[in-house]
Amino acid sequence: MKTEKVYIVTDLGPGDGGKGGVVHKITSMKDVHTIIKVGGAQGSHGVRTSAGESFAFSQWGCGTFEGVKTHLSSAFVALPIGLLNEANALRYGHGVTNPFDLLTIDETVLCATPYHGIASRLKEMARGNEPRGTIGTGVGEAVRDAERIPECVILAADLKRPDLRDRLAAVRDQVRKDLVPITAQPFLRADQPAVDKEIDRLNDDNFLSHIVERFREVAERATIIDHDFLGRIILNRKGAAVVEKSHGVLTDRFQGFHPHTSALRTLPRFTCAMLADAGFHGKIVNLGVTRAYQIRHGAGPMPTADPLMNDSLLPGSHKQENRFQGKVRVGPLDLVLLRYAIAVCGGPSAFDGLAITWFDQIRKNGAWHLCHAYGNAEDQIYFTPSGDIRVCVDDNADQLTHQRELGERLRTCIPKISTYTIEPSAEQNTFYELCAGLLQNSLGVPVRMVSFGATEREKMCK
Repeated sequence: MKTEKVYIVTDLGPGDGGKGGVVHKITSMKDVHTIIKVGGAQGSHGVRTSAGESFAFSQWGCGTFEGVKTHLSSAFVALPIGLLNEANALRYGHGVTNPFDLLTIDETVLCATPYHGIASRLKEMARGNEPRGTIGTGVGEAVRDAERIPECVILAADLKRPDLRDRLAAVRDQVRKDLVPITAQPFLRADQPAVDKEIDRLNDDNFLSHIVERFREVAERATIIDHDFLGRIILNRKGAAVVEKSHGVLTDRFQGFHPHTSALRTLPRFTCAMLADAGFHGKIVNLGVTRAYQIRHGAGPMPTADPLMNDSLLPGSHKQENRFQGKVRVGPLDLVLLRYAIAVCGGPSAFDGLAITWFDQIRKNGAWHLCHAYGNAEDQIYFTPSGDIRVCVDDNADQLTHQRELGERLRTCIPKISTYTIEPSAEQNTFYELCAGLLQNSLGVPVRMVSFGATEREKMCK
């Protein structure tokens, strides 16, 4: 019996939209047999269940507490040491006896090494007070290096090779070579201790031995399978599957606002192509996810950012920051950016529905602030006559230049905000209808799910 339906869950922002809870809700209400992971291992997808479990998933799928299997697809970049850490957290903190029993890894999965992480963090610190924004795990570095030096990569299949140490040493040598001009320049004084620590680890042979040992442990514990497994086995299982993606559309390599982007392609069409290549001909349900307010963790343009709304929209968010990813910013939901995200994915017809998360915070506040349009958006190169963001689709250096300049224009836009009064004591169905009416009218995509709380029982679907 073949898989009849695959749900693709896509974040329509720069990330942090609430994909984890949406994926968990789907697995709790549908006959889902597998979560197919796409993107990178640096994602942290929070799940809170009605049974009291709470966990931030990175490489295991958000259906793990429901016993759903996870498959790391060929479109995923893994962190082998992160796999061991996450497995231990699931086993000892949440009673998942052997998490690796629920996991399969495509042999062609690209592995980011700790050396890629060192490179990512050093490059970000070298930018001083002009950050690009990075989680700092090295996923993007691994992707770019694989394109630039394909002979110097480590795939999941390579974890079993007897010459693994030599291959890791080659990666280290390449990273050291690439970092020479970076480490030769001055860093901020506050960053210098961290810089020294990173360089020491880069040159420490004992650290190399530690990486080799941990990578070999993954090879022993994980089920690394052939590339055809997705089409031959997984998509032939009875039931449904969910594609859980790590990044948001606004961080897409060529459609995001360069340079505040990922090295990955995040649009759903790439996932659809992967499924087609695997021989899947069933129904694909594309769901776009966004919070009920705007959020961005890290650098990059965000026209509706409002520091005065930090405590009301995401209490304490202004304190949740680090050197590499940066600050959390929140503000009114930006419908202009949402229309742009939907447009670059192919327009409203590319989605079967929207999932709106964190509406419970809007309900608690008693007001919903929405940006329907921008002021100072008259430049016809970057904006349409109606004021929407003009879509330019390409995948070359000219496209990156355009996206960089577009991002600069967005920084000067003035959001036009409308406020809708919310009666906190009203029924959930009233909020659902308000949300569905306003957003479908503005975005052209029906609302299928609204979240009024953290667990699966607090998410209303229609």
